[in-house]
Amino acid sequence: MSLRDRFAELAATGSTRCLLGNCKLEWAGSEIYGEEAIAEAFRTSPFATEDRDLFVESPDHAAWFGGQSMLFADLYEGLIGRLWRLGPNTSNVAEPAVSVAFDPDLRQQRGSVYARREDHSFLEAEHFAAIKQAAETLLIAPLQSPQHRARAFLVRAFSSGEHAAALYAIHRLSGGEVRSSIFSYAAAAIGGDSSEIIFDQRPHLYWTPRI
Repeated sequence: MSLRDRFAELAATGSTRCLLGNCKLEWAGSEIYGEEAIAEAFRTSPFATEDRDLFVESPDHAAWFGGQSMLFADLYEGLIGRLWRLGPNTSNVAEPAVSVAFDPDLRQQRGSVYARREDHSFLEAEHFAAIKQAAETLLIAPLQSPQHRARAFLVRAFSSGEHAAALYAIHRLSGGEVRSSIFSYAAAAIGGDSSEIIFDQRPHLYWTPRI
């Protein structure tokens, strides 16, 4: 069974044959630990794909883009040790958390995209510019959402043939009189005839200094 087939089996049925026992899943603002808890998350909310999908893999990472959803994984000898799920949130409820002040420009070198190709062993140089450009696109706020500041951090990126996949952490500080900040994820597939971008669809959380 190929890695792609094992991804599909996990997404549709919650099969754990591609998971390490200590695997961690991040999805819609929650962190889910362990193969049994992750299997239950997929059984109750299967990963829905469309007829057209894209699977990209390297020795250390794999990414599956399918319609409005995607999975991004860290691999260890073909097994998943860490997994991000982006896309529609059908049943997952964000876990309680305390808000912590965060300044992405603490080193005082302001910028919109933080990325170094040298940090990503399997990323080809010809894909790096496109991945940074995709990050710039991610930071553009909708007209109905005032935005004071946004930053993108390239968390994972790799190339596979003509394609490349990237996972970003996005930090936004809202506009308006009372500002709110939030971290979310986004992913992009670059190469071939087109590119795809998938956003994390996590619920908006207001400032919570205590639980």
